[in-house]
Amino acid sequence: MPRKSSITQLDARIRESVDRAIREERATIDEIVCLIEDMGGKATRSAVGRYKKNAEAQMMQYREAQEVAKVWIGKLEEDPDGDVGRLLSEMLRTVAFQTLGNMDEGAKPADVMFLAKAIKELASADKTSVDRSLKIRQQVVKEVADKAEKISRDMGLTHEQQTNFRKELLGLVA
Repeated sequence: MPRKSSITQLDARIRESVDRAIREERATIDEIVCLIEDMGGKATRSAVGRYKKNAEAQMMQYREAQEVAKVWIGKLEEDPDGDVGRLLSEMLRTVAFQTLGNMDEGAKPADVMFLAKAIKELASADKTSVDRSLKIRQQVVKEVADKAEKISRDMGLTHEQQTNFRKELLGLVA
């Protein structure tokens, strides 16, 4: 396992200043080294360079993820119960399980509880969506069955003919 970065081992106040300088893209590696030294810390130029490179790569991934999320959210808003909604739910579930699997033994209980709650909420949302879809389908089938019964009665069909008509129309076994 690689050694921890000397930058991550700095005092939290110094590290926050370094992170802010990188995030705001306002400082060079040499300027960050000076910033650390001015705040009473010690860091080599190469350590700052590696830390800055990793931080910038993470920020780029984050920005790309935000752009993708904007597209998915737009599609989700158009049709929340459609394929995108189901896919997004499945993707979130996968991310939550992968995150749980990647947590080391030093994981905070609060993080595990947060992910467990997220998974529970996803399951609840899926159940609600399935229940709503089932209710709508049942309502449609009932309305079609009622209409079929009325039409077959109006046509003067026998009970057996009405049953066959309903079976053919609904694809049901009486």
